[in-house]
Amino acid sequence: MRERFDDFAWENDRIAHRMYGKALETWVREPLTSSTVDIWSKYHTDTGEGADLYSAGPSRGCGGNGLWAEDKLWVSKNFVHSRVLANGPIRVLFELSYEPFQAGGNQVAEVKRISLDAGQNLDHFRSYYKLQSGSASLTTGIGLKKAAGEVKEFHAESGWLAKWEAMAKGMGNQGLAIIVDPKTLVRQIEDNLNLLLLSKVGADNVASYRAGFCWDKSGQCADFAAWKAYVDRFAQGLASPIQISISDK
Repeated sequence: MRERFDDFAWENDRIAHRMYGKALETWVREPLTSSTVDIWSKYHTDTGEGADLYSAGPSRGCGGNGLWAEDKLWVSKNFVHSRVLANGPIRVLFELSYEPFQAGGNQVAEVKRISLDAGQNLDHFRSYYKLQSGSASLTTGIGLKKAAGEVKEFHAESGWLAKWEAMAKGMGNQGLAIIVDPKTLVRQIEDNLNLLLLSKVGADNVASYRAGFCWDKSGQCADFAAWKAYVDRFAQGLASPIQISISDK
């Protein structure tokens, strides 16, 4: 849903996020130009302001992405249109549209389709790119904002990057993660603001990945070991999806 000053916010029973709309770029009180993915922690004492313990700013936040070209990450500005496709109780599904942006020699338009299922800590992000000019194959860079004192682990074979960091105001710790298809994985790198996974975009110009987080005070993952185990199980499930066959016999 749209809230505050042109934010788009979504949640399930475990996690909550927001992303920023066009009007926020020129908001008098707190202007921000960023296609980041912000975090709102849950299972806290509600004082009317929620648990806004994370500052994503111009970073990629928790799973924001861009396009990697000429050894740098090119990112869109704030979204310009939103469209809700499903609103629970099992799944939230929506689209955010962005104005075309430069990515090296390519000019691209983007529509992000994001879904989050009940009972999960990881969102499904899909970026649908449309070339306005240029013809090079695309590589997406998916990021997690760097934090002081963080610890991280990268498993190329399973396509995931996970990290664990202290939260603001002494409110415990949180884990963040990205999962991509190992077949599309290029490498794990960093820029000034983010830990990044680079992933090849398919011939259909669609980038698909999972990203999300946990809070140790929510009772879901008490430490980094538990968070890594959750992420790894999720990645294994994506690699071996349940298959159902129907027979009339």
